[in-house]
Amino acid sequence: MTQDRKRKQAVRARQQLTSRRYTPLAREDAARHPQAGQAFSLGALLAECTSAPVTVPAWFKAITDEGAADWAPPKSFFSKLLGVDVPHGTILELAGLLAQRGLDTQCRVESADPDHRVVVVTEGWRFDLCLTQEMVNECCRQPACPRRPFGTDIIWCDEHLRRRSLPELIEMAARLGYSTVQEADYEPERCGGEPGADLLVRAAVAYAGSAAVIDRLISTGFDDPDSAAEWSADDTLEMRLRHAIDRERLRLRNVARAEADRIRQLTEACPTCGTKPTPGPQATDFPPRYCSRRCAPQLASASTGVWSVPQ
Repeated sequence: MTQDRKRKQAVRARQQLTSRRYTPLAREDAARHPQAGQAFSLGALLAECTSAPVTVPAWFKAITDEGAADWAPPKSFFSKLLGVDVPHGTILELAGLLAQRGLDTQCRVESADPDHRVVVVTEGWRFDLCLTQEMVNECCRQPACPRRPFGTDIIWCDEHLRRRSLPELIEMAARLGYSTVQEADYEPERCGGEPGADLLVRAAVAYAGSAAVIDRLISTGFDDPDSAAEWSADDTLEMRLRHAIDRERLRLRNVARAEADRIRQLTEACPTCGTKPTPGPQATDFPPRYCSRRCAPQLASASTGVWSVPQ
């Protein structure tokens, strides 16, 4: 019996004893992988990739034991650092993603499933190394989260984005805005409307910080029509830009109001007075978990407008 089958049988046995679902138990078992937590350099992993002999992956052997396979697995090698058979192309793709950080970059295994994937962590980044294909996917920055980030400028999944602080949300809004305006190429209609902007605004509503996030999205996602010579030299182009800015600001404010109403509908009682918050045209400058600005806590920082709201 292969080591992988023994591991699966052990998980099944725990499932029968605990009546829990198989998937979370398998993830817990993967986190106890012998290599989990051990640090190694990117250079050492590359050296292993280029020197280790080619092997037939254990997961593919299990398939061929059950019946003939009409396809070949990717060229792989057994990595002592990762503790699994991994395709050469997967390691080379990871090296390309980390090229700017250098060969001394320290990595560690967060978890591993010998049949499917290994999650490698380095300097806060998390990468999902596919073992059945030559492929690497970036993961949400939250440890143990299997989801992918929303994009290169928003490095968290939707669920964990809502748990970030307001300064972090504003920083991500700036990155998203800069990348948007660089791609616009002096076409105002191509600015704004980003789904990522909606996510950031919704996440900021809990802090009553949607206005700050919207301001940062607008200031970085659009050129300034009053100071940018490229726009002010053409009256028609300037008018289009101002219209695009007003349209996007209104759209994002509507997103914030809708999210505040959603939170109020889900909130059973105001933490201060016990009254249920009611959806409506209330302001978004106080946390929607509270029924009114009077019941909301004091500002934790008057200079930044950050509310001390527990998540």
